[in-house]
Amino acid sequence: MSSTTSPDEPRSAQPVVTAGLTTRAQLPHPLQHTSTETALSKAVPGLPALDLSRTLSSQREQILIYREMLEVLAASEQESAALLPELSKSLVAHINTLNKLKEDLQNIFTRIRALKTHFQKEYPDIFDYVQSLHVEELDDEDES
Repeated sequence: MSSTTSPDEPRSAQPVVTAGLTTRAQLPHPLQHTSTETALSKAVPGLPALDLSRTLSSQREQILIYREMLEVLAASEQESAALLPELSKSLVAHINTLNKLKEDLQNIFTRIRALKTHFQKEYPDIFDYVQSLHVEELDDEDES
């Protein structure tokens, strides 16, 4: 058996480490000494007490930093949740505006095509002349 305790000692004397996530409510305050520290100092007799205290102090500082980050993230999440309905309404309004613009443009181009057809039937010679001028203008723009 590869354990730091003797086989005669009860199994409950060994420190129990869980692999699951710890929720915020389960975390002890990082500046308080816990039974884990006592168990660690007994479980690692070769580790000098000074190194152990430095490690534990560093871990406490990291826990404080992580808690602050968690609070900032929670505030950000609340802010985002509050803005989501307003931004969703705004997005829907913009989409509706774009759809109306599309319909208006389709209507305008349909009218333009109808006018062109009307003028082509009513004034075929003038229409062909104007179309030829328009093609020459396009050719001039391509050359420059």
